[in-house]
Amino acid sequence: MAARDWAVKKAASKILGPDERLVASCMANLPGTLKREGYYAALQNVVGIRFVDVAADGGLPPKMNVAVTDRRLLLFEQSMLGRAKDLVAEIPIAQIAGARVTESGRAQVTVKVHNFVLTFAGGTDLALESADKGGVTNLVGAINGRVRH
Repeated sequence: MAARDWAVKKAASKILGPDERLVASCMANLPGTLKREGYYAALQNVVGIRFVDVAADGGLPPKMNVAVTDRRLLLFEQSMLGRAKDLVAEIPIAQIAGARVTESGRAQVTVKVHNFVLTFAGGTDLALESADKGGVTNLVGAINGRVRH
């Protein structure tokens, strides 16, 4: 587990299965131009996703911690301090077709935001962004190293 995984360590430890290990994680936000309710609706059609705790308005939280284990992808709501709180969704790694860093990015104040996409087996994409370039790179690499191409 990398030093940057401190934010999900406690929350993940409560839900990891026997012999399951955390591989990579990063803090992520839904892109500001898209409605989180739209993502939630699109993801409801992905086989194998188990939504645990969605926002009161039925959407994904705007700030999340994304983690990949050797078995699944986990989405946690992010606390004000950046730590993972409640598990929002869990997706078996078999339902992930891949992940990629996209070319587009933008500077937000003085922080470079890096965009990335998780693609599910049925073709649904979940676009996310993060200020943690290393975390995004580790997460995308960990996912792509575990999915069947």
